[in-house]
Amino acid sequence: MTKYTTTALAGALLLGALPVSAETWNFTIIAGHPPLTKGVSAISTHFVPEVSRRVAELGHTINWTEAYAGAVAPPTGVLEAVESGVAEFGYVPQLFEGDKLPLDQITYLTPFGTDDLIKLMGVIDQLYAEIPAMNEAWADNGQLVLAPVGIDTYHFVTKFPIETIDDLNGHKIGTAGLALNWLKGVDATPVAGALPDFYNSMSTGLYDGIMTFESVIAPYKFYEVAPYITKINFGAQYASALTVNLDTWNSLPEDVQQVIQEVADEYRDIAAESYRDGGAASLQQSVDGGAIISELSDEQRAAYAQKLPNIAREWADALDAQGKPGTQVLETYMRLSKEAGITHARDWAAK
Repeated sequence: MTKYTTTALAGALLLGALPVSAETWNFTIIAGHPPLTKGVSAISTHFVPEVSRRVAELGHTINWTEAYAGAVAPPTGVLEAVESGVAEFGYVPQLFEGDKLPLDQITYLTPFGTDDLIKLMGVIDQLYAEIPAMNEAWADNGQLVLAPVGIDTYHFVTKFPIETIDDLNGHKIGTAGLALNWLKGVDATPVAGALPDFYNSMSTGLYDGIMTFESVIAPYKFYEVAPYITKINFGAQYASALTVNLDTWNSLPEDVQQVIQEVADEYRDIAAESYRDGGAASLQQSVDGGAIISELSDEQRAAYAQKLPNIAREWADALDAQGKPGTQVLETYMRLSKEAGITHARDWAAK
């Protein structure tokens, strides 16, 4: 009697440790950028396998289809693909989504800040916590942000040398999103583009150079067609986000949601560290490949910042007129930056 009772209790305990019903999900995760982009590579090397491992410990199975490098959608189409359910998860470069996600463009309207990406992403996390409208904008596009993704600081990569900012005059400079505004202080022609297009655009003469972040210069071999790297430190930027379709998210058990969010938090930090460390390595590789690196002085950097119109205030006022909290986001961001020890070359919140 004792033997059978013990066996029955052990069986009951074992059953209690297992989920009521094991489930299997088939998820597609996409990116318009290739895994050369560190935020994408960290999805493949950490987020996907780690979510699978931890969900398996709960007794469930996830079968992933990973589709990067525009296999399902280009960088400008990932937001819509996740919203429509074509993919359940996506690496959304929100810097291309100024119309649909205007509040998330804040760092691109406040250049010449810090090159400390880890510190910047801490500010972004706090900004989301203080401004509910930022999460609400993503919900309006059918998805939830699991992890904001930052990128390392921007510099000039050009086919010509830059000794002063006036050397930019008359040249066509490519970049992405609202970073185009950074050329308003000089007599250069801004041209909109995206990372996968920059190499060919410079090699064919469509651009004379680009503004881009350090960690991509060597992997994309930009130095081959534009050997002059001029460090100006426009600052690290909040550029992308790992998101999940809201209907998919709401259909998941709470314990699975918890696992996904925990791994997403880890992914955010891994991606930030990867970009930070990758920047220095990328510059060294570029030099080894023949690039010439120079650096504008702090005085020239400050002069450049002052030559720009107050693009942040213009942006905030325009959003206020639409009933969106533009001024609140700008002033909160500048306050949080100051509290974090981040100094900008000018006070973008000043009226």
